[in-house]
Amino acid sequence: MFAQLVSTYHLHPIVDHFTIALLAFGIAGEILSAAAILLSRGRAGFLSASGLKLRSTSLLLMIAGAAASVMSYFTGDAEADRLWDTMSPVAQQILASSSGNHDYLSHAVLGQYLMYAFLTLAAWRVMLELSSRIERTRVYFLVVALVAAGALFYQGKTGGELVYEHGVGTPASHAQDSREPDSMRASLGPSPAGKTEWLVAVVRQDILRGWRDSAVRDS
Repeated sequence: MFAQLVSTYHLHPIVDHFTIALLAFGIAGEILSAAAILLSRGRAGFLSASGLKLRSTSLLLMIAGAAASVMSYFTGDAEADRLWDTMSPVAQQILASSSGNHDYLSHAVLGQYLMYAFLTLAAWRVMLELSSRIERTRVYFLVVALVAAGALFYQGKTGGELVYEHGVGTPASHAQDSREPDSMRASLGPSPAGKTEWLVAVVRQDILRGWRDSAVRDS
């Protein structure tokens, strides 16, 4: 039922956009609020008030973004199961690499790690509000959040490669998969465009040969 909903309404890319936007703005808000409060040097004023407002907003964004990351993972997992057999070997390696050293950078594995990372960051962020002792770790929180944001953008990059470079989930990928069986596609060679050009060249040669033979007979 869930997989059918994900497939019918294309929920994975929809949720992904919310995940990236919410978390990116949440982390940016944390950095800007920390900078504003630091520059205010404890004095009441515009910078201090703006920093506190940004901090409250970023808290909500981090919580919402962490929740969205859970949906991103589960909708992505459903789509991966549905589309795996239609993917090229290169796309399969991007989604779930079988080379051990780079397995953690594959789209599926990194997506799971990011879900856990942002859930942890959201819980950490809540604790910063509740505990003065944990408040001392805010600098470490910002560093970890920046690293996680970099990994999130890399995750978006590999997702874009799957769709825009390898056609995963697009009608073209399904058409290519269902057009011919594997044995027939292998016999046609790796480049349909090259085969077409070859056929055109053969036909052109046959036409030129026919004209030449006709001219010889007429003379």
